[in-house]
Amino acid sequence: MEKLFSIPLLPMDYEKYGALKTRRVLSQMKGLYLDQEAVEKQLAIEDPVIYEVYELPHPNDETDLLANITVLYPGKIGDEFYMTKGHFHLEPDTAEAVIGIAGSGEMLVQNREGVLKSLAVLPGYISYAGGGWGHRVVNTGTEQLVFFAVSGANIIHDYDTAAKLNFKPVMKGEESPHEQGQRAEGAIK
Repeated sequence: MEKLFSIPLLPMDYEKYGALKTRRVLSQMKGLYLDQEAVEKQLAIEDPVIYEVYELPHPNDETDLLANITVLYPGKIGDEFYMTKGHFHLEPDTAEAVIGIAGSGEMLVQNREGVLKSLAVLPGYISYAGGGWGHRVVNTGTEQLVFFAVSGANIIHDYDTAAKLNFKPVMKGEESPHEQGQRAEGAIK
């Protein structure tokens, strides 16, 4: 794709312009949900699509921008809403912005020290995660949450830190972040 373009902000149109489509299903994300019994119960019935990412072909230069559209489906696993996998950037100064197109949800942002915050993801809103903040988007509505995400092309996703912290409150003690999240008040459900 040429570096100059103007295309509609709709997944189907993005795909027409050569976007790569990545589909994430529950079985690929089952460790992110606290209620493993609910995960296994759902997987016994079906392996639902949680979200799809439409990614334009990667730019060649690190000064370029990645420009993706995500469709996050509505639904719950146990008491938790469908969510993206979430990630940090290995290049800690690289930010990411999410711009809501349709639906409603929240972007959970967490730093490596465990500080957790929530930002609205709504049509016409920009949710900005500055460098050093990991991010995950949660669909809290009843319809598809569609958003545009843009970040520097120099990013390398750090899924390990995101899985360890799992965008849950970090508390003092001997419990893992996963166990801590089970008893944390104020978690998005």
